[in-house]
Amino acid sequence: MERLTAAHARYLLAIYDLARAMPDVSTVELARALGVTKPSVTRMSAVLMEKGYLVRKRYGKLYLTDT
Repeated sequence: MERLTAAHARYLLAIYDLARAMPDVSTVELARALGVTKPSVTRMSAVLMEKGYLVRKRYGKLYLTDT
């Protein structure tokens, strides 16, 4: 398994925190929580999906994997 960078961990922790309050985390909500743009969230979520940490389902909802 590849090492996580600080940026990867920041996104994953933000998704985890948001998911505790709401079952579905959108890219817009994540961008707002992190203070970044939606395209930044889209790029990082693609990286995290490739690494197996994240799944994006219908309507851009983000979910953490068991990994």
